[in-house]
Amino acid sequence: MIAWLEGQVVWQDGETCVIRTAAGVGYWVTPTVRAWRLLASPEVALPVALVVREDALLLYGFASWHERQAFVDLVAVPGLGPKTALAVLGVFEPGELAAAVAREDIQALVRVPGIGPKTARRLLLDLKGRLAWEEPPPAASGSNVFADSVAALTSLGYSADEAASAVRSALEAHPDADVPVIVRHALRRFRTP
Repeated sequence: MIAWLEGQVVWQDGETCVIRTAAGVGYWVTPTVRAWRLLASPEVALPVALVVREDALLLYGFASWHERQAFVDLVAVPGLGPKTALAVLGVFEPGELAAAVAREDIQALVRVPGIGPKTARRLLLDLKGRLAWEEPPPAASGSNVFADSVAALTSLGYSADEAASAVRSALEAHPDADVPVIVRHALRRFRTP
């Protein structure tokens, strides 16, 4: 399964884009609203999720691993497709969605275009307890960047120790960078002899 893409945005139309990787392969990706902000730079790195349909293999791009996981949890709800999941993530950040589900806030969920009270109730039932990963940790926000970056690198096959060391070096050089930037710098460190 494809979980991460890194490369150049070679085409975009406001709804989808094509990301060309170093191997020269272009992947058609539908990003979330927040992921579009990452696509402004010439080099991008972002988590993706593959949705398999009868007639297509579709890639969706995300601004963070938590956003990707929220999308995966949303499309696992029976009858809820990727378009509706993107609409939910267009209204809520993952933490806000987790909070709305924990509060059983139907009124918050019906703000999403295409979701009425009946669908909101079903979302509350199906998502209850599934979004607990998004509870904010007590540590500083920089630790989220560290943990998410290490998770990204280990999902690419690097050991936890290798990933942690590379991420520490990248964070020392770029302390205010977000996860995609840190992962990109860490990967460059692996490629440099």
